[in-house]
Amino acid sequence: MIQIFNVVKMYDGSTPVLDDISMEIGKGEFVFLTGPSGAGKTTILKILFGWEPFESGQVLVQGINVGKLN
Repeated sequence: MIQIFNVVKMYDGSTPVLDDISMEIGKGEFVFLTGPSGAGKTTILKILFGWEPFESGQVLVQGINVGKLN
């Protein structure tokens, strides 16, 4: 299961790229992440993989808090 709660991500420190994003993807669900260029699709994936830090919120993958990983 993937859970994202109120995630905020800023690149320049003032303008949010992702602003208060929340979603839940259950075990076995198949989802598509779509949107126009610059909408934050790749940023969400990078956050899920732990490749990109975020300012606030919580990201859980199988119950593991991605924001607290080294």
